[in-house]
Amino acid sequence: MARPVRELAGRALQRGVTLVELLIAMAIALVVVLAATAAFVGSPRLFTVDADAQAVEESLRFASTVVRTVARQAGYADYAPDYQSPDGAATVTSGANMPASSNDSLDLDLVGASDTRVSGVGDSYGAHNTRGVNGSDSLRIRFFGRSRPGGDGTEPDGAMIDCMGFAQPGPSADKPVSSDRAWSFFYVAEAADKEPELYCKYRASKTGPFQAQPLARGIEVFKVVYGHDVNGDGAPEHWMDAAQLEAMAASEDRVADEWRKVVGLRIGMVARSAHARGASQGTEEVLYPLGTDFSELSFRPPADGRLRRVATFTVMLRNPMKGAAS
Repeated sequence: MARPVRELAGRALQRGVTLVELLIAMAIALVVVLAATAAFVGSPRLFTVDADAQAVEESLRFASTVVRTVARQAGYADYAPDYQSPDGAATVTSGANMPASSNDSLDLDLVGASDTRVSGVGDSYGAHNTRGVNGSDSLRIRFFGRSRPGGDGTEPDGAMIDCMGFAQPGPSADKPVSSDRAWSFFYVAEAADKEPELYCKYRASKTGPFQAQPLARGIEVFKVVYGHDVNGDGAPEHWMDAAQLEAMAASEDRVADEWRKVVGLRIGMVARSAHARGASQGTEEVLYPLGTDFSELSFRPPADGRLRRVATFTVMLRNPMKGAAS
């Protein structure tokens, strides 16, 4: 009789699930499924937002590095003697044929325009107030390259590069001339899909045509102000844009003299993401590409929900902008 009693006791311990318990279990399972679905659906969007944020930072970092590197080269010349007159009486350095009295803008090592659009061909850097993309400026830099010692003077040593990263050789002729200098232009233009980009215009060879290539996508503002050294002590007394700088000239034929008083640059850029992060902002956003000290050069982007970042930096010029006296 002991065995039947144990079997009955075992059966008494077994019981089913009530309707309430079943409903609770189904509700919990449904919450888990919905949470997993939301995470699955939202993960691509989160990935896109994160990728866009990284792209914005990379664009600013790369553009800042290139502009800063090339700007520091403005006016560079290899001051080691590299030419001797036929009679042996005079030695000329590569910067000695750039007279300070020249008013030709092509002779300037550094020049730019405010609120300008720039053609992708030719040597133009634009003109003031020609409706640049979001009021962006242009900047043109010229400098001599450097060649490997002991060669024929046409092989660069890699020390001097243009805005595309191409190494620039030193003067190929026995006596260097102004046209031996390299070119680098920076400006903002729109791509075919209307996305703004920071462009580099350069010359692949000293006699070849000018070419323009995008450097960084999403750069929608490029602003430059110049440190103007009035008293010649090497420190700027005023910071002003290109139009204000040229207005300091006593006459049109003295504009180049004001450009040769520039001892530093303050450059600001705004980069935007390729996609909107979500709903548009309810309040107007105000950005200061050159910092709040230049609040008059603020930028008010459209409320399109895109992520935006600002980069601002200062470059003090280490090469003299003023050419050798004639």
